[in-house]
Amino acid sequence: MSDYGSGAFGLGIGIFIVGVIVYLGVLALALWIGYLIMRTAVKNGILLADAQRGRGSGFGPYPPQPPQGYPGQPGSPPTR
Repeated sequence: MSDYGSGAFGLGIGIFIVGVIVYLGVLALALWIGYLIMRTAVKNGILLADAQRGRGSGFGPYPPQPPQGYPGQPGSPPTR
């Protein structure tokens, strides 16, 4: 006969099932984080490409223009 009782056998199966669940959880988390990193990289690449073509905002081949206002306002170009 076996020296192990049915309780020890059940405990071994329980530990195995918990281990498999933890393994699958870590694998799913790694895949999800990888997906988020790739999604962000693609989005930033598309935004950068649009900006270099001149259709985006924020980046571009020209520096930002100074603010334009009515003559006599603070920050407006001087009048002659």
